Amino acid sequence: MALQTLSAKRFQTKLKATIQSSGRLSFTDKTSKELQFESGSRVKFLFDDESKELYMAKMSGNDEDAFEVRASGSYFYVATKRLFDELEFEYKKKNIMFDLVRKPALDEEVGGEVYKMNKRTLPRREKEDADDAE
Repeated sequence: MALQTLSAKRFQTKLKATIQSSGRLSFTDKTSKELQFESGSRVKFLFDDESKELYMAKMSGNDEDAFEVRASGSYFYVATKRLFDELEFEYKKKNIMFDLVRKPALDEEVGGEVYKMNKRTLPRREKEDADDAE
């Protein structure tokens, strides 16, 4: 029998990302630290046509199919507007968030650290009209 310790440290950090109304995919501070993002890091997105599931892989080195991770102040994001438009995600009408779940079994096939992007959707709050505030 080969016992493996399932460390609490590994399961305490929830990795999350959110599509902003601009179409950018932004990452929480904890996620950025856990994924060791820095300006110039690269991520690749993969879509399973059968299951309709989305995956993200943190790549090492230059991969022409990968998106550049950019820094804005203290947070990191990826310019994904055209990607999410093509996938027909309604990020302007809905808050779309992803819980990132590590899938190491796919690392070798993809060539990077793979995460399944479990999508959660909530209605986006509508901004009040300036006239209504008066």
